[in-house]
Amino acid sequence: MKRKILLFILVVAILIFSIGYIQATPLGGARVTLLDENGKALTDYGKVYYTVWTFDEKGSIKTLQGGTLERSFIFSGNTIRISAPSLNRAREIAKKIGSKTAFIGIDLWVVKDGKVYTLPPESFETKVGEATLPESVKLRINLMNATVKRIKEETTTAKTGGKNIKPLVSGHWYEWRTVRGGENSYNNVEIPVLIIHNLAWSDVFGTVDIAAEVQKYWGPDVTVAFGDQISKKVKFDPSSMTVKVLGRSITDYYAGGDDITVPKEYSWGYVWIKGTVHYIHQKEYSCYTGLGCFETGNERYFAKIDRFTIDRYGTVKHIKSGHSLGMPRYNFPSEWMKKSEGISGNINAPISISEFYGKIYAGSDGHSFGVGVPVGAILKGLSGGALPDWFDAITIGFSTGDYASYVMLGHLKNKGPDSQVTFYAMESKYKVRIPVHHWYGTSYEDVNVPVGLYVEVDD
Repeated sequence: MKRKILLFILVVAILIFSIGYIQATPLGGARVTLLDENGKALTDYGKVYYTVWTFDEKGSIKTLQGGTLERSFIFSGNTIRISAPSLNRAREIAKKIGSKTAFIGIDLWVVKDGKVYTLPPESFETKVGEATLPESVKLRINLMNATVKRIKEETTTAKTGGKNIKPLVSGHWYEWRTVRGGENSYNNVEIPVLIIHNLAWSDVFGTVDIAAEVQKYWGPDVTVAFGDQISKKVKFDPSSMTVKVLGRSITDYYAGGDDITVPKEYSWGYVWIKGTVHYIHQKEYSCYTGLGCFETGNERYFAKIDRFTIDRYGTVKHIKSGHSLGMPRYNFPSEWMKKSEGISGNINAPISISEFYGKIYAGSDGHSFGVGVPVGAILKGLSGGALPDWFDAITIGFSTGDYASYVMLGHLKNKGPDSQVTFYAMESKYKVRIPVHHWYGTSYEDVNVPVGLYVEVDD
C-alpha cells in the first residue's frame, strides 16, 4: 500500500513537472529566467510585471508582449515565456535593417510590501534565423538599482471630471511611453572615434581601425539613463540616476577608420565615422482599467546609433570615415573627464591604442565595451534644446559580444621635433554599468568608461 502511495505521488510529481516544463518552453520562442544577483528567483520578492520590446525599422520602441509573473505553491514562476511570433517579429525587423542580431528589451517591475520597484531595462540579443528549440536566457537583477515608490503614492487620487476618484480596480499594469516630441534621429552625422588634443611641441600622428581585425560581427551598444524626474535635473547627477549599457542596436561585419596628423602646440584633430544617431525620452505610467494611466515620475533616456553610413559593400561593410582638424563640434564635457596614467612616446615609436585599455579600465580591460564615443553630446547639440543639459555626459560603446576581442585598434606616434612626449587617455569621472563578457557568461560591472578615444598629448 505504501509503495502504491509513493508511486502515485511520484507520478503526480512527474506530471506536474512536465506540465510546468511544457508551459515554460514555448516552441521556437525564448525562456527568460529572472534571478537576483545571488541566483534567487525574482518572484520570491513579489509579483513581477514585465514588458518585452524591440526597436522597429525606424529605431522607435515596439512592444512585443507583456504580462505578470508570480510564485505558485510548487513553481517559482520566474520565467518569461516569449512566444515564437513575438521573437520572430523582432528577427524580421533586424533582417530588414541589415542586422545580424535582433535586440530584445525587457522592462521589469516588482511589487512587494506595498511598494513598486521600477528597474532599469534589461536586454539580450538573438540571431536572426528562426529556431525550433527555444532559447534559454538568464537575467540577473539587482533590486538596489530600482527606483522605489509606495503604491499609495504612485496611485494617488486621480482627477476625473472634476471629482476625485480612487482607482480601486483590479486591472492594473505599468508601462513606458515615449514623450510627445521626445524622440528624434539624425542621419550622416560625424561621430568622433579618436580625438587628439595636442599640447606638445611635436606633431602627433594617429590612426584608428574600427573592427578591421575582428572576425566577428559587432555593433554599437544602446545606453540608457534612468531615474526619478531626471528631465528636470540641471546637471548630471550620478548619485540619483543610473547609466547603463544594454545590448547592441545593430550588428554586422563592419570596418572603418582613418589617419590624421595633428600639428604641434595647442591643436586639435579627430577621426570620425558616419552614422545615424537617435534619442528617445520616455516616462513611466501606472495604468488602471477604466481610469486611464498616470505618471509616476520615473523617466529614462535612450541614446543609440541606428545605422552606419556605408560607402563600400562586400563581405565587410565599410563605414564612411574621415578626419578633421580642429575641435569636434560636439564633445564630452571636460568636467566629467579625468586623465589616465601617461604613456611616454619617443619619436616614431608607435603607442598602441590597446595599451590604454588596461590604464583606463578597472577589471574589464575594455572588453565588451571598447571605448565610448560622445553620442550624447552630439544628440544634445543637434536636438536644439530638446534634451537636458546633462545629456552630453552620455557615451555609447562598441562591442563584439565576445570577451576576447577589441573593436577599436590603431596607434599614435610622436613625429617630433621633441624627442619625447606623453600620451594621456581620458575616462569619465562617473561609473557606468556595462555588460562584461567572460568565457563563462556575462556579468555587469560598474566602471569609468573611456571617452573618445580622447587622447591628450603634452611635453
